[in-house]
Amino acid sequence: MNEMISTLVFYVLAMVILGTALGVVMSRNLVHSALLMTACFIGVGILFFYLDADFLGAMEFMLYSGGVAILVVMGVMLTKRHDGPPGNPFNNNTILALGGAGLFVLVMIGVVISTPAPAGGYVSPDTVNELADMMLNKYILPFEIAATLLLAALVGAIILAKGDGEA
Repeated sequence: MNEMISTLVFYVLAMVILGTALGVVMSRNLVHSALLMTACFIGVGILFFYLDADFLGAMEFMLYSGGVAILVVMGVMLTKRHDGPPGNPFNNNTILALGGAGLFVLVMIGVVISTPAPAGGYVSPDTVNELADMMLNKYILPFEIAATLLLAALVGAIILAKGDGEA
């Protein structure tokens, strides 16, 4: 019974993730796409926690759900121009997209069928403390340089999007 509930929870999470990911692609409103992307990231983070990948779940919540999605939403809102075409227009590549998605599904089915699963499952060691120690002690300088570089890229994107003469 416990395995059936576990499988059901996994499939419900997978459907939420796939539904929100499809909403990101199909939404005509760019802000709605960004918010659906945040919901997709949250679903993936919950799935990581469910699969006992605590570090990946925490990073998914902090970096993607919290950081990247907020930067995308703020970037879209700060650079929204009303004189151009819609932000997320549809095109006529539906057949090509469906063909590519079908090919991807076939490849993934082949990979799942041909990959042997370990008999006892995989249990990962708890590496969160070691990773945190390395990021905040040994590799603090590259960590801070990457954060500064991302901030400079966001400011540069906003300046480029505003155009000449707008301040």
